[in-house]
Amino acid sequence: MDHHRFSWYPCVVATLLVLLWPGQASAGDDADCRRTVERVVKLLPKPPIRVVIVDANQAEPSARRALRRIDAFTTKGSPVVYLTHHSDVLQGALKEWALHEHVLAATIWHEMAHIEGADEAEAQRREEALLTDYIIRGRVDRVEGMRYLAILRSRRGKDGTLKHGQENAEETVNSRVLEHPIAVIECITGR
Repeated sequence: MDHHRFSWYPCVVATLLVLLWPGQASAGDDADCRRTVERVVKLLPKPPIRVVIVDANQAEPSARRALRRIDAFTTKGSPVVYLTHHSDVLQGALKEWALHEHVLAATIWHEMAHIEGADEAEAQRREEALLTDYIIRGRVDRVEGMRYLAILRSRRGKDGTLKHGQENAEETVNSRVLEHPIAVIECITGR
C-alpha cells in the first residue's frame, strides 16, 4: 500500500505544478479580464465583434517573442481583436486606471481599423484621433494623455511617414496560443 501511495506522489506534484504555474490564467483572472474589457469597449464609438485575451506564455516558442512585444493584434481575415495578457496597458486597465482604460480602448480601435482594411498609418491615425477626443473631453488627465499621445505620434516622422519598422508593425500570429484564450468577450454590435 505504501508503494502505491508513493507512485501517485509524482502525479499529484505534477498536477499541482500545472495548476499553480504562473503562466496559467485563473478563473478570477478570466472574470476580471471580461469585466475590464466590457467596461473599456463602452468607451468606443462602436464595439468590436469579439475581443480575445491571450497569454504569450502559452504560445509556441516561435510566437512568444513576437507576442511579448505587442499589446494587441489581429489575424488576417478575422474580425477578432486579440489582446495580450502581459500588456502594461491591459494590466493598468485591470486596476481601473483611467488613462490605461482609455489607451486600451484606443488600442482596440486601432486593431478594429485593421479589421476594416486600414493600413498601419491609417490605424495609427484613428487610434490617435480617439485618444485626442478623450483628452479634449476631459476623460483622461490632460498632461498624462498628451504625454502618451506624443509617444504615439513619435511612431511617424515629421513628414507623416511611418518610421522604420512601423510599416510591418502588424504581425500574423499563427500559434496554438489562440486555442487557449484567457477570456473571450463577445460584443453586442447593435448598440
